[in-house]
Amino acid sequence: MLTQISIFFVVEDFFHYVAHRLLHQPWLYRKVHKVHHQYAAPFGIASEYAHPVETCLFNVVVMSGPLIYHAITKHFLYLGSEWDLHLFTVLAWGTLRLLQAIDSHSGYDFPWSLRQFIPFWAGSDHHDYHHQAFTGNYASSFRWWDYIFGTDKKYREYRKLQRLERMKDKTR
Repeated sequence: MLTQISIFFVVEDFFHYVAHRLLHQPWLYRKVHKVHHQYAAPFGIASEYAHPVETCLFNVVVMSGPLIYHAITKHFLYLGSEWDLHLFTVLAWGTLRLLQAIDSHSGYDFPWSLRQFIPFWAGSDHHDYHHQAFTGNYASSFRWWDYIFGTDKKYREYRKLQRLERMKDKTR
């Protein structure tokens, strides 16, 4: 189950990145995604505040991992029953993904947030910057898609400036 959910996070994160970046194209942003960005300083439940089209799109994205996994293991690789996808795994995945969305929109860097344990996990600081700048940081779980496609450059500059400010404060 842990392996399957890990695969789902990676697959969902890629499709989320693509869909989210697409939603920031001017026409789609104005007509659809702007609803979600009404909260510049998001809070947990704001993760689900979105236009119905966006809600449908991201529900498909969330289910992309389990659907692709099932198609590959059953219809292409013909793996044994130990690779079967159980309904409980899909429900656990949906719950974990919702908790991740709430965490990334919480505005808090909790001690138990996965960002504290997984260095390339996006977390709330990553997504908070997205809501402040309205650009970049499109991935939901992992920072690597934004890094690979160069959509986190301004965020990395922002974090560098924050570190320099903290260092200045310590020397005063």
